[in-house]
Amino acid sequence: MPVQPKKTRRRGLWGWPRTRWLLGIPLGGFLAFLVGAATMVGSSVAIEATSTDAFCATACHSHEEFIYPEWKESVHYSNPSGMRAGCADCHIPKQYPDKLIVKTTAGIRDGYHEFVLRSISTRERFEARRGEMAERVWERMRANDSQACRNCHHVDSFSGQSARAERMHQRMETTDNTCIDCHEGVAHLHPADAARKYATND
Repeated sequence: MPVQPKKTRRRGLWGWPRTRWLLGIPLGGFLAFLVGAATMVGSSVAIEATSTDAFCATACHSHEEFIYPEWKESVHYSNPSGMRAGCADCHIPKQYPDKLIVKTTAGIRDGYHEFVLRSISTRERFEARRGEMAERVWERMRANDSQACRNCHHVDSFSGQSARAERMHQRMETTDNTCIDCHEGVAHLHPADAARKYATND
C-alpha cells in the first residue's frame, strides 16, 4: 500500500503565527492606530477649546485688557447684519495642517512673550510691539490671499456698495492686491490710529 503524503494545512492570512514575535506586527499596528486616533481627537478637542472668544479674551492679560475691548467696538463684533466674526474666524485657518501649525506656533510665541518675556504685559509694552504684531498677521493674510476674509466675504456677492468700492473690488481680482491691503485695522486699532489715540491720552 503506497504511503499517502502528509496533508499540510494551508495557513490563512489570519492564522496563528508560528513565532510569537510576529504577534507584534498586528498588535503594534493596532496600538499605533489607537495612539494616532487619540492624538487626533485630543488635539481637535484642545484646539476647539482654546479657539473660543471667551478663551482668547481671558487666557492672556494683554488680550483681555487691550485686544478684546477693541474687537467689541469693531464692525466684526456688532453690525447691521448681526453676523459676528470671532477671534478664530480671522486668526486660525480652517484647514489642516495649517490650523494645527498656526495654533501651535502662535500659542507658543504669544505665551512666551506674555508670560516669560513680559514684552506685551503693559499698555506701553503692547503698543511698542503693536506694529510688529499687526505686520505679522497682515503678511500671513497677504500670503494666503486673505483667505480668512474670503471665508465670509465674496466679492461677487456684495450688494449696496458704492461705485468706488465696486471698482476697487473688481480691480482687486485682476491685480496682486488682496483684502487686507485696503482693510487693515478692521477688527483692531491700526497701529497708526493707536499711536495717535494713546499719545493723546498721555
